[in-house]
Amino acid sequence: MTTPREGTAIEDWLAHRAGGLLVTPAESLFAPLLPSVGMLSEGQFRGRDCAFCGITLSPTTAVDLGAHHIKRSGVDVRWFPRACRTCVEGGYVNALLDAAFSACRALPPPAHLTDLYARLRHEIRRRLPAAWAAAAQAGEDTLTWHAHQRVIDASTDALADGPGDRPSPLTLAMRVAELGRRLRDLAPYPP
Repeated sequence: MTTPREGTAIEDWLAHRAGGLLVTPAESLFAPLLPSVGMLSEGQFRGRDCAFCGITLSPTTAVDLGAHHIKRSGVDVRWFPRACRTCVEGGYVNALLDAAFSACRALPPPAHLTDLYARLRHEIRRRLPAAWAAAAQAGEDTLTWHAHQRVIDASTDALADGPGDRPSPLTLAMRVAELGRRLRDLAPYPP
């Protein structure tokens, strides 16, 4: 089975494909996953800089991402992240890909790798339905269908192949790089 059966939730199908190893996050698959608050610079946390790429925002370039409730130092805080128009329109994927492809070379701290890993998985899961729709529209057993299926199969396999319980930073960086390759393949499929 390479595509979900009609009436099967995408998350259920991914969990089945992964042998139940996938954890379904509480966040919606309709929006990009924001970086963890601990990974943000002070400017990103305060809304002065884009939450995704970190560029300094002006009143004309800033897009409000709405209120988020978080815990910071044990206190409930309302956070109002902002992003640049480029990232809101999908440009954040380029920042994710840059970070993923440099992970093995730069070997960021484990907390950054874990955050990047979660954001890459989330973005891949957001784009898989569009890939499935493109494959279905292409018609089964056509050359185009097989091209879409290659991307779908590689992406679902990458989602199913987790880093393990306590991966070393290098192992996690290699998994991040693999997820980056899969996201690059899925980039033409808008969520």
